[in-house]
Amino acid sequence: MMELDLTRVDYLQAGITCPKSMQVLPIAGKTQKIAVGDSDGVVQCFGVRKGEVQSVFRSSSRHGIARVVMGGQVGGVRERIFTCSGLEVNAFTKKGKNFLTFNTNMSEPVQSMYVEGTDLLVCGNFVFNHYRDCKDINYVVCNDKITDVLCLPTETRNGITPILACQDRVLRVLQESDLLYEAEVPGPPVVLELYGNNGGDEGNEVLYGTSDGRIGMLQIGTLVPSHRWEVPNDKRSGGVLCLDNYDITADGVLDLLVGRDDGQVEVYSYDDADEPVHRYSHSCSESVTSVRGGVIASPNYDEIVCSTYAGWVFALTTEHLTKEAGPQHVATDAVAVAKINNLK
Repeated sequence: MMELDLTRVDYLQAGITCPKSMQVLPIAGKTQKIAVGDSDGVVQCFGVRKGEVQSVFRSSSRHGIARVVMGGQVGGVRERIFTCSGLEVNAFTKKGKNFLTFNTNMSEPVQSMYVEGTDLLVCGNFVFNHYRDCKDINYVVCNDKITDVLCLPTETRNGITPILACQDRVLRVLQESDLLYEAEVPGPPVVLELYGNNGGDEGNEVLYGTSDGRIGMLQIGTLVPSHRWEVPNDKRSGGVLCLDNYDITADGVLDLLVGRDDGQVEVYSYDDADEPVHRYSHSCSESVTSVRGGVIASPNYDEIVCSTYAGWVFALTTEHLTKEAGPQHVATDAVAVAKINNLK
């Protein structure tokens, strides 16, 4: 099994970021762009070329950005950027055109959001609203705080199946404005992701991360859930704030990327029984609020892109950025080389 050797590269610093407020856009050409929103209300999209950060667009809102999610046509490429701030949801094209501004008129600010085609799922702390073509069609009030929301892929399911992560250690599976059933998990869930980015073969497998550091997977059945696996937090690592599926080990199988509130970034690969095995860990000095895999700075080199609470956007890249200089290793990039050459 190949040993992961990743090098940290800092890209920029935004304002303070909430969990899941950074996304990597689909590949365009040979590399991908990054979109990040911060508590100052600024959304910015940028790419990296020859070691230089290049801005694509920048937009401001009156309220801080609580979430940045990707949307698009059902079964198509998710290339549109959706943000929520206060009661408002905005959507941008990949070039920065603000093609949607929608006031949800909810009774509390939007804290989490998911987009599936023309369906918009938004949650405050206790209220869930489902909009279709910007018309309110479903509404649920929960007993405990909602921390995240997603829905199973509609191409494999009959209609929309929203799933709410709630602080009382429960995932609530909805059908229209009704509670279909509750699935208990071993800790307070704070983040949800579809397994394999598509929910697996049947489109009903959901990953969750908890505030006490556990990771698990549930299969959302029609009437009852099935627990597939759970990774306990034996090392007492920090709470899980973000998850992603990305093949950083380049073995043709998606790996599980994990970001924690103690600054740990982890990679898990799957064994022959499809259960996760720890492969790599990197520690930074602050809470990791978002984690995404992509090809950002150099074609053919995969990266784990992270955002931190203080707004740093950095990557752990598979590209070797070290040059030998006698017995020591000096990290270099295109910008550093240009500066050194100017000094000669």
